[in-house]
Amino acid sequence: MPKKHTPSYAQTKPSYVHPSLQGSRPSSSTPAEPQTVNQRIQQLRREQAPRATPEQRDEITSLVSRTVPPELRRILHIPEVNAPKPKAGLRPRRVLGAARPPPGPAAPSSWLQTSRHAPAYMRKRKQSSVEHGAPRFSTLATVTDEEYKRLPPPRSLVHQCLRSFAMHWEELCEYEQHYLPALPISLKEALLSYLTLFGGNVCLDFKSFKILFQNDEGTGTSGWDETRFLDLAGLLNEQLTVSDVGQCLRRPNASQTALEMGALSISPEKAKKPKEPAVLQVVDSWEEEAEETPTAQPVPVASLQVPHFTNLSRLSLAHPGQWASWPELLRISPHLGKLTHLSLAFWPRPSMTPNALSTSMVSNHTSVSLGGSHFYSDLDDDWHEAANILRRFSTNTYSLQWLDLEGCNWLRALTWRSVSLPGPPVPGSQDVEPWQIHSVSPSPDWNDAWRRITYLNVFQGWIPSDNQSLQNMPAGIVPVQLMRWLRENKAKDDVRWRLNANETGHAVAEWVQREKVAKGVGLDIHEIRKSGKGLWCSIDHGWGSAAGDNVHQVADRSAAG
Repeated sequence: MPKKHTPSYAQTKPSYVHPSLQGSRPSSSTPAEPQTVNQRIQQLRREQAPRATPEQRDEITSLVSRTVPPELRRILHIPEVNAPKPKAGLRPRRVLGAARPPPGPAAPSSWLQTSRHAPAYMRKRKQSSVEHGAPRFSTLATVTDEEYKRLPPPRSLVHQCLRSFAMHWEELCEYEQHYLPALPISLKEALLSYLTLFGGNVCLDFKSFKILFQNDEGTGTSGWDETRFLDLAGLLNEQLTVSDVGQCLRRPNASQTALEMGALSISPEKAKKPKEPAVLQVVDSWEEEAEETPTAQPVPVASLQVPHFTNLSRLSLAHPGQWASWPELLRISPHLGKLTHLSLAFWPRPSMTPNALSTSMVSNHTSVSLGGSHFYSDLDDDWHEAANILRRFSTNTYSLQWLDLEGCNWLRALTWRSVSLPGPPVPGSQDVEPWQIHSVSPSPDWNDAWRRITYLNVFQGWIPSDNQSLQNMPAGIVPVQLMRWLRENKAKDDVRWRLNANETGHAVAEWVQREKVAKGVGLDIHEIRKSGKGLWCSIDHGWGSAAGDNVHQVADRSAAG
């Protein structure tokens, strides 16, 4: 058989040697071959190339270390790296013996925040937001919702829509002003409540207010008559004042009503026929119109009508800020005779001249305060002006059944009597001078004008929860009752938003002092109602039991007497 031929390949050794290895390389007997020009140029380029920075070496090492086997990583002393993150959409492997996860993709985090199965850290975050005072509807809005169910559920589509409307109210009333009057009255009332929470500082003005409650048909007031509740808590501003609200509550003019009634007649002969509107003839050109009708009447421009809420029974003017005005409130009070629920939460001290509180006229003999109350009226227990204003206001709001005075520090004026007015005197008494006999006190009459009020809210707006400050106070009934109430109700959700642990020391002492005054006012109201055989009035302090507190106060007064 023929012999197989094996091909022979010429093997050439590499001629390039790294400069760092030339010194350690053993010398050979054969001399090195001379380098060509191109080889020399390449060698110089490699030698003159810049060295890598430490950041570049670390980056290269991190990239290379991901693919280096564990054995080589130990030999080369390369640090371990974290495992790559799993790809999106892939579920982790289930450990043997562990519980099987629910099928499907993971739930969004927004769903877990409002779920009862939320993690512990989300529940703590929700609890902290409640403790720091999450936005809440006004007290009157909450009471009205319990009766009429006007506010939608918090997780409903209507809630999200009303919230979005309130957050973009400026754009909404500008571009959707022709569709807002078509909303039902219940949604209009709820939208006002949402504006108090999610609207801007000056989001509602009188023009947008008229647009919202404008009649859809343009004639008559059938849509306005259905409005029962107006929630304007925190919405008063320069463009929407108390006087503007009073324009919507005014009764029709008596002279205008008399003219309308005089035009009516039973007999058809004597009945006045209404004037027919003038027919406007349309011409072909402007020149002919100018020649034929030189004194043509201008076309009437459509204007917004002021709504008149004839059946309004609930009004909230809480949190007015700097736009609270007792003179304006007294001016519109004759039109508030149909109100059964009124909220004046956080209104300032009643005064006709609030800017002249610290102004006085000084003469050579004495100084006279220019306002009805001076700067030290609270220290002097002088509530004459405030009590007089409340009395004038009570005579016009004779239908009130529910009154909210939350956050008001002038509760003493509700039952205040001057030293020269020692209660209802007995005529013919020898101890009382004739000039001191007055049958009417300057404060409101709880058995006449406000005899229908059965609920009075005197809550201060917050409750101290610092036990150390309460324990350091002198012994008293109010601190002891408050500590016992906190121990029993501190963990409840409907109570937690009222607590305030940041206020300590002097602030807590002032709160306790004001609470004693509020309890004294409540006791005076009960005594007045009892003497006149009137209805029982529930005094709400925001905590504790009103009946039990009043019993303790009666015992304290009898013991002190």
